[in-house]
Amino acid sequence: MIDWAAARGRAVERIRHFNIVGQPESPVEALSGGNQQRAVLALLPPGLRLLLMEHPTRGLDVESANWIWQQLLARREDGTAIVFISADLDELLERSDRILVFYAGEMMAPVETCNTTVDQLGYLIAGKSAGRDA
Repeated sequence: MIDWAAARGRAVERIRHFNIVGQPESPVEALSGGNQQRAVLALLPPGLRLLLMEHPTRGLDVESANWIWQQLLARREDGTAIVFISADLDELLERSDRILVFYAGEMMAPVETCNTTVDQLGYLIAGKSAGRDA
């Protein structure tokens, strides 16, 4: 049995908590990209140990991207390990502790973000080390 009143109440609460512009009846496909991202976060159960994401903020405005990262960082504080892929090198450096670069099917040594720059990361992605051939 489904308690539709309880389900609607839960949907309304998540819409409010995650600042989603929409109604419980709104199809997710009809929402903006930022609201779709918020809806996905609203569906994630608490207590996850690992969260894998691909381009978590692609196409979002700055305010929405920052809001998404606030939510993700709160989950990290609650013990969730977050692994994400992004083409945005600034985002990788700002939001990561360590970065893994794959080149020619091989994983390179992990990079500590506090010890690297966008330029150094670009060299690694190109298969080079600090401007020299690897």
